[in-house]
Amino acid sequence: MPDATDRAAEAYAKAYQSAIDDVISRYPALARLSSGQAAELLRSIDFEDLIRTNYGMDKALEGLAISFAREVIVSPPPPVTPSGATLEAMLNFEVDAANTQITQTAAEIKKIMMRSIVGRQSEAEFAAALTSKTVGGANVLTSAQINSYVNQNLRSFHRTVELQMAEANPEQLYIWAGPLDDRTSPECVDMIAQGALSQSEWQASYGAYLSSGTHYGCRHTLQMYVQTEQLSKAQRAREELDEV
Repeated sequence: MPDATDRAAEAYAKAYQSAIDDVISRYPALARLSSGQAAELLRSIDFEDLIRTNYGMDKALEGLAISFAREVIVSPPPPVTPSGATLEAMLNFEVDAANTQITQTAAEIKKIMMRSIVGRQSEAEFAAALTSKTVGGANVLTSAQINSYVNQNLRSFHRTVELQMAEANPEQLYIWAGPLDDRTSPECVDMIAQGALSQSEWQASYGAYLSSGTHYGCRHTLQMYVQTEQLSKAQRAREELDEV
C-alpha cells in the first residue's frame, strides 16, 4: 500500500509526465515549419520557464520540499535533536538537487526537440526520443525513473535524519521500522526481527545499512522505540525467519 513518501514521489512524477506530454503535443506545429524557422523559434523559447510555470513543475517542487521538510519532524521528538542548522542544510541540499534537475531537464528537452526538428523526425519518433533514458548523449528521465529517483531521495533523507537523531541520543533504543510484506528484503526482515537495540548495537551489526538502506528503494529506517506496539512486527519477522 502506498505511504506518504510514495504519494509525494508519485505527485512529482505526474507533474513531470504532464510536462513531457505537453511538449510532445506541441511538436507537430513546430515540425510543419522549415528546419531553419523551427530552429530559430526554439532558440527563442525559454523552456525552463515553460516547464516551471506553464507545466507546473515549480508547484510540484514546492510540494516535494514540503515532503522533505516533514521528514525532519520526528514523532515523538527525541530528548536531544541535531542542530536546526544541520537539518536545514540537509533539507536545502535535497531541494536544490531537485531544482537543478528541473533546469537540466529543460535544457535536455530543448536539445532533443532541436535535433528531432532538424532531423525531420515524426511526432512518434520525437516522443520515443524524449522518453528514452539516453539519446545521443542527452539524458531525459522517464516519469517512472523520476518517481523512483524522488522516492529514493525522500527515503534516504528520512534515514539520514533518523540516524542523526539516534547519534544524538545514544542512550535510547531503536527499531528498524517499515513495512513487513512481500516486498521486504531478507536483510530488512532480519533487522526488523532484532527488535529494540541501542544505536551502538545497530551501528556494530548493521552500520552499512543505517543511512543507505539495505537496497535501492529501501522503505525502512531507524525509529526510536517508545512503546511495545512497535515490536509487533519483530515477532512476525522472527517467525518468518524460522520458516526459512
